[in-house]
Amino acid sequence: MVRIPLLVLLGSALSGLNALAQSTGTFVPTGNMTFARGSHTATLLKDGRVLLTGGVNASYGYAGSAGSAELYDPSTGTFIATGKMTTNRAGHTATLLQDGRVLVSGEYTGDGTSELYDPATESFTQTGGNTDIHGSQVSNLLSNGKVLISGPPSVEVYDPASASDIRLGLMDHGTGAVVLKDDKLVIVGGADVSLYDVANDAFKLLASLPVPTIYDQTATLLANGKVLISGGHSNGFGQATTDATALFDASGRTIDSSGRLLVSRTYHSATLLPGGRVLIYGGYHVGSDAQEVRLAAAEEYDPDTGSFTDAGHGAGLRGAHTATLLHDGTVLVAGGAFDTSAELYIPPLRAASAASLTGPLAPESLASLFGSRLALTTESADPLSPPTTLGGIRLYVRDSIGDTWLAPLLYVSPSQINFEVPPGIALGNVKLEVVNAPVQASAVAAQVNNTAPGLFAFDDNTAAAYALRIEPNGKQTALSVRNTIVLDDRPMYLILYATGIRNRSSLANTRATIGGISVPVEYAGPEGSRIPGLDQVNVRLTPSLKGMGVANMVLSVDGVPSNTVSVDIK
Repeated sequence: MVRIPLLVLLGSALSGLNALAQSTGTFVPTGNMTFARGSHTATLLKDGRVLLTGGVNASYGYAGSAGSAELYDPSTGTFIATGKMTTNRAGHTATLLQDGRVLVSGEYTGDGTSELYDPATESFTQTGGNTDIHGSQVSNLLSNGKVLISGPPSVEVYDPASASDIRLGLMDHGTGAVVLKDDKLVIVGGADVSLYDVANDAFKLLASLPVPTIYDQTATLLANGKVLISGGHSNGFGQATTDATALFDASGRTIDSSGRLLVSRTYHSATLLPGGRVLIYGGYHVGSDAQEVRLAAAEEYDPDTGSFTDAGHGAGLRGAHTATLLHDGTVLVAGGAFDTSAELYIPPLRAASAASLTGPLAPESLASLFGSRLALTTESADPLSPPTTLGGIRLYVRDSIGDTWLAPLLYVSPSQINFEVPPGIALGNVKLEVVNAPVQASAVAAQVNNTAPGLFAFDDNTAAAYALRIEPNGKQTALSVRNTIVLDDRPMYLILYATGIRNRSSLANTRATIGGISVPVEYAGPEGSRIPGLDQVNVRLTPSLKGMGVANMVLSVDGVPSNTVSVDIK
């Protein structure tokens, strides 16, 4: 089959498909809060500042903190008091609305009121919303601008247009929740994982966790559409904490064990970093001596390996704190009930395939560099002719024989740089160095192999591809993979976007499987739009795939497997 031209423009969207390698990060102190806070909220505003509201103090009393609020300014590293809330709150939620205001709702003691913070006036006003939920509630913004609030005993939705809460359904438990890309709610609590379908107002028990009954786990939506569930405790303060984790696959509706935390913990934070890893920090740990201690230890979860690695230690012992990813790629860690301190986690540089979220790289492949404070602005280049300077930034690559190359740049931002690995670069270990970054970082190492197959995917890990059906009259009909691919008697092909495969030895050494079934690969090489580094793979969908449903697909080039993406075939 001949190579088929690109039907969807990836261009700058390459920065939003997928894009990873790294050493231990560092923690640096920043300004102190105006009050000691624990079980408070921290919300990143559209202008880059962080709003912190409520919380308890060292004695677990409200004192001055519960009704107060303050703003953290990353440009100065300082906290400044802002308007006072209308109600004392702790264990509440705060959600950034599409218009830039913040909905603050709920409270441990059962106060069901809600209020809105307006950054323009730095003031709080009561809203008509009124929730039945108190304690362990979680709020998530839906794609329609409404806010889904979940926690015992119900699931509710707040509509900013009418300033009202609507009770949707009842739930027995739930100490962690996260909204998937399709606006369905994954609820974690006790020993179960449930799915709440907002549109149909229906709960479905999906699976039991592969661990004993645990509460106060964290639930984190990963870049590949899966949900990482980590830590927790058996029941209440002073009870046994766990190092168990689980991974929920939203597409297949399955749940499996996913490695072990380095330290058992609860009331910790879990923050998705640029590039797909998760920072796990702080919390409470109960060891064999039954003594409860707060932690300064941090670790990172790598979705590629399903493992946890040491990420250093913070300056303070923290539990029931907040961790907020800032626009520049750093993480603001604030509070815990016993002090006013705050610090920034600075992730180290990581280089990887822009498609697979892992290394190594290949000559003429698309790659990404992740970190923090890499650029002052966010800019995209013409993908057909990427420059070597973008937003004032250049990227030098020194190869294994000592030659230095300037990498063509497709996208730069404070936390991510997308580039093409220069053609002709020598294979082996390379060093990458960003020039003119606001904060100069050390060079980062990467490995360059002849091939490094990677398949691009959307946020839910569906393959970035389209299906092509051949009609009886020879006409070609393109179909979206965002919908189920329906097989019948007409020939059907799957056209995938990839990188790192064009230096393959032969087409015969390029193989693909869908749901474990081999499918013929009829083309694997450069994609026809002339975007540097962008490759294409055409596979023929065979009758043996009929009725398969959502299935995993893997490409193998010269014996090297790609990342796994999903397709839905009926």
